[in-house]
This record gives sequence, C-alpha cells and structure tokens, in this order.
Amino acid sequence: MDRETTGGAPARLPRSAAPVVPAVPAGEQLRATAGPLSPSAVTALQRAAGNTATTHAVAADPRHTPRGANLAVQRAENDNTGGGAPAGTAQSQTVAEGEVKSVGPGGTITYPSVTSCLTITVYLRDGSKVGGHASLLQMSGGMYSDQILPAIRSQVGEGRVEKIDVSGAVSAWNPAYLRTAIEKSDPVPPQKNDPEGIRDVVSSILGRQKKKVSVRETPDGTLTR
Repeated sequence: MDRETTGGAPARLPRSAAPVVPAVPAGEQLRATAGPLSPSAVTALQRAAGNTATTHAVAADPRHTPRGANLAVQRAENDNTGGGAPAGTAQSQTVAEGEVKSVGPGGTITYPSVTSCLTITVYLRDGSKVGGHASLLQMSGGMYSDQILPAIRSQVGEGRVEKIDVSGAVSAWNPAYLRTAIEKSDPVPPQKNDPEGIRDVVSSILGRQKKKVSVRETPDGTLTR
C-alpha cells in the first residue's frame, strides 16, 4: 500500500531508527511421522483448503473476526511436543495485501509493494510456510488488519513452528492495529514505533512463544520469504 493511499491512517515516522528484535533460532529436527492419515497430513489438507476458504469467508462477513484472536499463549504447544509438521509440495505464492496463503516445503512466498504494510511469515519445521500481508487500511476484497493473524493461526493448525518473521513498515504501525483495524477504531490509536509491542501481539494471537518471533524494519519494495 502506498503511503498516499492510507487515508485517515497516521503519517509514518522516520524508519531509519526502528530497532530490531532478534529471533532465537531453533535447531530441533523434525520428528518422523507415519500413517496414511497422520496429524500432519490432515493439517496439510486443512491448510490447502484454507488458502482460498479463509479469505473468502472473511471477505463475505468483514465484521466477523476469526476465532482465536484472544487466546492465551500455550506454553506446552506443538512447537515442541507432538503433532509433527504439515506436509505439502514446493510451490510459489504471491500474497497481496489482505491475503493469507501457504506453501509446501521448499516453497517461496512473495509479498509485493510492501511500503506501509506488515508481512507475517510462519516457518514450519518441515520447510512449509504460511504468510499474511497486513495493510493499514483494508484493500478491496481483502481482510482487515485485525483478521490477518487469526487467519494465519487457522492455516498453521497443529503444525510445529520453527520461527515467525514480521517484516515491513514496522514504524508505521501501532500494535493495536493488529487487534482492531483502523476502520473499526474510534478514536484511532496514534502511530507508535513499537516493535516489541508488535512482537507481543503476534505471539499472543498466534499462540506461540515470544522467543520464536522476530520483528524488523525493511526497505520499501517486494519481500520474498
């Protein structure tokens, strides 16, 4: 989204001073799974259907926020115990503003025209990825900013998470925009350069440990993950 098209959104602060919150790398190996209908196979089928179904369902009822937006972080989560990792095939996906999509192991996600947006990419332990492209203001046919993280959580399902990357115009976002979209806020919270706050919200809504989440400011342009 171009800065000129953000309408009533707060003007962006200078981006050069935005701090970086490092991720703690995880090195555990993926457990082997077996069986024709293993949990990982079921999760893969759910994610494949979710690429289209999640976006269409939310677009059909923009007032509805997907379940899971306010769930507490589960410390005994599938990152570290059981479940296995989702299966899939390598592919490439372009994720436009207001979309959430996934790719199989070895696949690539491309986020075009990241200027005032945030991208959230969840890396799963089998090499799969789930990515969302949050815009300050809703784009035609896309999700509101507060619907992106719940949609990502839905597509990740029981997959085991390696790390979560948040990139883009971090200094243009108040963490509150990820919980309540600007269009639904009255008054609109002021712009706040708060990468640690963004990290907290992402960790909370996705139900994953903060140590897995990194937040970084990136230059305007296309991002590939």
